[in-house]
Amino acid sequence: MYLMEQSPITPPETRAEDQNRSPEELIQGLVQELQRLLESGQRPEAIERLSGLHPVDQGEVLDGLSRYIQQSLIADLDHLVLADILEYLEPEESAELVGGRKPADLAQVLDLTDADVAVDLLRHISEDKRQETLEAMIDSAGVSELLQYQNDTAGGLMTPDYTVVLETTTVPSALDQLRLLGSDAEDINSVWAVDTEHRLVGSLSVTRLAFARVNMVVCDTMDRKMNSVVAVTDQEECAGVMRRYNLSLLPVVDGEGRLAGVILAEDLMDVVAEEATEDMFRIASVGGERIAGPLTNSLRRRLRWLYINLTTAFLAAVMVRLFEDTITKVVALAVFLPVVASQGGIGGTQAVTLVVRSMALGEIPRRLGLRLLARELALGLIHGVALGIVIGFVAYLWKGNFTLGLVLGFAMLGNMLVAGMFGAGVPLLPRHLKMDPAVSSAVFVTTFTDVIGFVLFLGLAAAFIDHLV
Repeated sequence: MYLMEQSPITPPETRAEDQNRSPEELIQGLVQELQRLLESGQRPEAIERLSGLHPVDQGEVLDGLSRYIQQSLIADLDHLVLADILEYLEPEESAELVGGRKPADLAQVLDLTDADVAVDLLRHISEDKRQETLEAMIDSAGVSELLQYQNDTAGGLMTPDYTVVLETTTVPSALDQLRLLGSDAEDINSVWAVDTEHRLVGSLSVTRLAFARVNMVVCDTMDRKMNSVVAVTDQEECAGVMRRYNLSLLPVVDGEGRLAGVILAEDLMDVVAEEATEDMFRIASVGGERIAGPLTNSLRRRLRWLYINLTTAFLAAVMVRLFEDTITKVVALAVFLPVVASQGGIGGTQAVTLVVRSMALGEIPRRLGLRLLARELALGLIHGVALGIVIGFVAYLWKGNFTLGLVLGFAMLGNMLVAGMFGAGVPLLPRHLKMDPAVSSAVFVTTFTDVIGFVLFLGLAAAFIDHLV
C-alpha cells in the first residue's frame, strides 16, 4: 500500500497508525472515510482525499464503493487522475469504471494514457462506441494499429512508445535526442538502433551511450546480438524468451524486420500470472470463470463438465456392478474401493498438474515426450510399491487375510502405474494434436484411474475369491 507523500487530508499520526494495518484494512478504512465525508456533505474534501492517494489505492478504494457513489466521484476527478488510475487497473475493471462515459469524454481520458492501456480498455467496450472513441481521440493512430493484433500476441502486448535512433547517428546527437524527451527519459533503459528502412539492427543501454566516445556513431557501440519476436508470436512464447534471456524489454518486429514496438517485463509478468491461473482453472474445468463473475457464467462453465464427470462416474459404477457377486461374497472389498480410487486420482492429478505447467513454461520440448512418460511411469512404480506395501499390511492386520493384503497391494501398484501413464499421457496427446493440454485433463485422468483401479482390484479379488472368503 503506497500513499502519496503529500496527502492533504491525512495527518502524520494517522499515517503512523496506517503502517500497522494490513493493506485490506487500510483500503476498507479509506472507503469508510470517503463514505463519511460524502454523507456529511463534505464532497470537496472527499475528492481531495481520493486525489491524494496513489493510483493503485485510488482504484481499490473506488472498487470498494457502491456503483452510484463510484460514478459520482469519478465524474469530478481530473482526467489526468483518471488516466493514472487506469494504468494500474485490469482492463475489465477499467472498462467498468469509465466505459460508461460518452465517447468524446472517454477519448480525452485515453489521450492521457499509454497506447497499450487505451487498447486494453477499448477491447472491452462495444465496437460502435470503440469506433466513436477512436474518432474523438487526438492521436489514435498508434492505438488503432495495436487494435489490429490479437490480445494474446506480441502485437497485442507491445507498446509503441520506445526510444529509437538511426544506426548512423553520432553519439552526441543520440544523447541530444534523449534530452529532448525530458521527464520521459527517466524510464528509458535501452535505445533501439534501426536502419533507414526502420529495420531493427541493434540496441544499446543508456549507460553505454553516455560513456561512448564523442567521435563514435551508434553502430560502433551498439549490441547486434538481440532477441526479438514477430508481432504474431503467442504471449507465452514471448514470456519464455524474456525469461530465458533475462530481458527487461523485448523488441517486436513485423514480417520484414521493422521495429513495431517493445514489450515491457511488467506486462509479461501479468501474462505469466494469467496463464498460470488459466491453466489451473482449466485443469479444474473452471476456465474463464472468476469468483465475483456472473452466476450464469459459472453455471454454464461448470455444469457441462459436471455432467461429463457424472457420465464417467456411471462408467466406474458399471465396472463395479460387473463384480457385484464378488463384493457380495467379500464385503470387505467395498471398504477398500475408495482407497484405491482416491490414491490413483491424486497421483494422476499430481502428474497432470506438473506436466501442464511445465508445458506452459516451455520446459518440455516435443522430443522429450516419451522420456517424460517413462519418468512418470517410473515414479508410478515407486509410489505403487511404497503405497501397496503399506495398504496391504494394513488390510492384513485389519481383516487378518494375507491374500486380501496381496490383492490390495498389487491393485494399488497397478493403479499408480496407470496414474503416472495417463497423468503424463493425457496432456501430451492434446499437445500432439495442437490442442490445449490443460482443458479438463484432471477429469479424464480421474476417470481412467477410477475405472482401471476398480477393475484391477475387483478383478484380482475375483481371481482369488476362494482365498478371500
